[in-house]
Amino acid sequence: MMNRNQRRTAGATSAKGNAAAATAAANLLAQAVPLHQAGRLAEAEALYRQALAAQPRQPDALHLLGMIACQTGRFADAAELIGQAVGANRNVPDYHANLAFALQSLGRSAEAEAAARAALRLRAAFPEAANTLGNALNAQGKFAEAAAAYRDALRARPDYAEAKGNLGAVLRTLERSGEAEPLLRQALAGNPHLVEARAALGLALLDLDRVEEGVTTLKMVVAQRPDHAGAWLALAGVVQRRGDDALPIYARYCAVEPADAEAWNGYGLGLQKADRIDAAAAAFARAVRLTPLMTEALTNLGNARRLQGRSVEAAALQRRALDLRPDYAAAHANLGQALQDLGDDRGAEASFTRALEFDPGESVARFNRGILRLRRGRLAEGWADYADRFASGRLSRPRSLPIPEWNGEDLSGRRILLWAEQGLGDELMFGSILPDVIARAGSAILECDARLVPLFQRSFPTATVRPPTEGPRDADCHAPFGSLPRRLRGRLADFPARSGWLCPEPARAALWRDRLTALGPGLTVGIAWTSRRITTERRSAYTTLDQWGPILRLPNVHVVSLQYDGRGEEIAAAEERFGVRIHRWDDLDQMADLEATAALIAGLDLAVTVASSAGELAGALGVPVWRLGWPDWTHLGAPTRPWFPSMRCVHPRRGETLSDALVHISQSIVKFSGDSR
Repeated sequence: MMNRNQRRTAGATSAKGNAAAATAAANLLAQAVPLHQAGRLAEAEALYRQALAAQPRQPDALHLLGMIACQTGRFADAAELIGQAVGANRNVPDYHANLAFALQSLGRSAEAEAAARAALRLRAAFPEAANTLGNALNAQGKFAEAAAAYRDALRARPDYAEAKGNLGAVLRTLERSGEAEPLLRQALAGNPHLVEARAALGLALLDLDRVEEGVTTLKMVVAQRPDHAGAWLALAGVVQRRGDDALPIYARYCAVEPADAEAWNGYGLGLQKADRIDAAAAAFARAVRLTPLMTEALTNLGNARRLQGRSVEAAALQRRALDLRPDYAAAHANLGQALQDLGDDRGAEASFTRALEFDPGESVARFNRGILRLRRGRLAEGWADYADRFASGRLSRPRSLPIPEWNGEDLSGRRILLWAEQGLGDELMFGSILPDVIARAGSAILECDARLVPLFQRSFPTATVRPPTEGPRDADCHAPFGSLPRRLRGRLADFPARSGWLCPEPARAALWRDRLTALGPGLTVGIAWTSRRITTERRSAYTTLDQWGPILRLPNVHVVSLQYDGRGEEIAAAEERFGVRIHRWDDLDQMADLEATAALIAGLDLAVTVASSAGELAGALGVPVWRLGWPDWTHLGAPTRPWFPSMRCVHPRRGETLSDALVHISQSIVKFSGDSR
């Protein structure tokens, strides 16, 4: 054992050693700090570590070493080192403030909040600590408290650009974009490199309906930082709302944030709208893998599977969504479509009705139920549901007119505006009702596709016919074409046997009769085999010209192309393959010049078409027309389409394809030729 004098001597030696270590550490720190300030971080770090070797737990060395870790993005190391500095000396506000910064950078917001509050207890006017406290509160969703913290930072330092930007951003989150905008602009004026402030400004401008400014600002953000997910997502939303192609932007966002199930779901919706069904299904499936309980993604994946022809799987996905959310109206509606594809009309109608029970505003369900009821011949119920066609988003947008809509009341002495609402084929189909409405009204105005104006004016000489106008006020009431059947075609018996209500120009009709006669003896048969707009859902209704070989090879038949979109290369290839001539004329534009096209069709012996406006035009002219395809809702439960008495519908037999049906049509043409002699 040491005696008292020995212990006193040892204590003196220890004190001298500690003082020497502290002096050595202080000297090393004095050398390191200027290097640190000059950005020579590796040299400074080496000296800080030497200082710690000389004096372990030296708080300034620990703190400054932690700051280098912060500067080099090693936030876990920073939190550990600065935490040790705090443990060694709890009375230095900078230690607590910088510990808060490191913890917040690690996403440990509750701990960061505690550290920032400790700093502010030690130094009340501490703008950096108040700003970090605001960030920690913001990350925890305590937005009002965060705003108060940012304001404290600005009271201590009014020119603090980062705090202004953060305050502006949180005010925008609090739906106070009007207050946020000037703060964000001030922040960027003080520091143009504040990316988050610029992003918040772009979003605030969108909130304020200053869309172009907002888009420009957000584009600056992604130019400055291409991995800014929020800016990409906001840009995608703007572009999508405009009806433009948002897919490239969604793709960029999903590349930046691949774990965002909501984004994959939105991306899938855009792909589906672009008819990229396989890619859409993959996007929805990705969303489901990321968030298996996401009912929106499940029902959207089910829709995509249905469009891929996988209706059994589609129905299972809809039922899975409904197991999770039994009151999900959209999933009930989508299940109805899948069941309808599977031939279960009763189950489909029940699902559509169930959707409407949960959400009476589920217009897609009402529209689809209407189509189903019309297809089954339940006209009164079907037309009532069909009235929701505009709200469903499945058709064109409605017009907002300054006059009331006609609801079937007496039109004597009143002027009605009748306006076309869909594509050319629909104008011609619903147009078959126009003679009845015009006969009831005191006078009528027809607004239709500009290409139809001369034909309609000739066919309805008592009406005023014109292209669509902006906000017309020269009528007492109005009705879109598609609303007329509900008023005048509630039963099949209401369809007149009138064949042909459209009148071609006599002189042009004579000219085209001469041209067709010049082709020589035999039948003149016009054909249309496809559509310019083929989607996944509609593809099965159309053919290729090669499938028409049985008709093209018929003797004593002059085939005339009624394909309004030209298809010169396809026609030339078929002519070479089958050794025939498919007649078309260079001076006839069947898309733009409907007057001449009607005159041509009026001179044909027969038209054979798929579901095409060419076939509808033939039916409206009263020309014999055979429509190839499967029954659809426009048959209204009848074996043929009551809109056009001159139209015969040719459906593939059970187990057959459209190609098989074309063979039967060729045989019928031979018989038709014999009968017409």
